[in-house]
Amino acid sequence: MKVLLTIVVVILGILAFGYWHATTHSTFYVSLNIAGESGNRKPSQPDVAIQFVDPRGSILAKGVRDKQYGFVRLIHPTQGDCHEVEKLAAFSKEARASWQECFEHQSTWIAKWIADVASVSVKYGNCPVRNSPITISRSGSAWYLWWVPHPHIGGKPYSDYSATMTIDKEDCVENRL
Repeated sequence: MKVLLTIVVVILGILAFGYWHATTHSTFYVSLNIAGESGNRKPSQPDVAIQFVDPRGSILAKGVRDKQYGFVRLIHPTQGDCHEVEKLAAFSKEARASWQECFEHQSTWIAKWIADVASVSVKYGNCPVRNSPITISRSGSAWYLWWVPHPHIGGKPYSDYSATMTIDKEDCVENRL
């Protein structure tokens, strides 16, 4: 009976950890398209800054658009952008450890504010587009399989969020004045 109880407790502990990790750690992929912008992104294009805003108008997070690929890199308030460390992670153990630490901070930070996002404000060069609606999708996490020792199944679970936004330069606040 003790053995059975121990097995049940261990299994419940494993499942509880997976659920806890999936609810407290998140990833967020944002694709940002500018209507009227050419398909080839060139370094000469204007910088794009994004602010994720809650219903009260408070800024929850900031990001910048990657000029080459069009996705948004989130800027952690203390860790900054993990992008530069990530590029070096393939070449050294120290850089890989730094990237894993940065990713850990960023994933717990995202989980704290992602559910509160109501709109985004985008600054495209000198053109601000304020309070643009955003729809964020959440994909299900297989948190109950985190313990499986298989590279395509197991691993620590995360809640994965994504959004695709298209901003029209014609919506620029300056153009309306």
